[in-house]
Amino acid sequence: KIVKRTSSQKLKSIPRDALRELHASAAYSQWNFRNKVYLMEAQVLSNEGRNEEANASYASAISSARASRFIHEQGLACELAGFHHKKIGNNSIAWVFFDQAKQCYTEWGSQVKVDSISRQLEAFRSLIA
Repeated sequence: KIVKRTSSQKLKSIPRDALRELHASAAYSQWNFRNKVYLMEAQVLSNEGRNEEANASYASAISSARASRFIHEQGLACELAGFHHKKIGNNSIAWVFFDQAKQCYTEWGSQVKVDSISRQLEAFRSLIA
């Protein structure tokens, strides 16, 4: 049991360690790293069940990626926000985020991601109706 607990603690520290590294990088280039910091924060908060804080961090990640003109990272932030909202049962909000992700990936030119998101939206159709 001690080994399992130690392994679990190590796994839980990985996102926090990555976030610390992203914060350090953002000190040198806010334009390039700010949205990544917000997105990693959102993921950590979502995993911890801190949903309101996660929602705010996803919104910041999306707007920051848009401001930096990183359309693919904006799409990723929308997609992950969609999964977050799906996980907590906000299906109509998840739909909106998945649709935004699809628009971003379309603009970026990634048909593979567009197809993937389209499948997510199709699976959601019955939950939303």
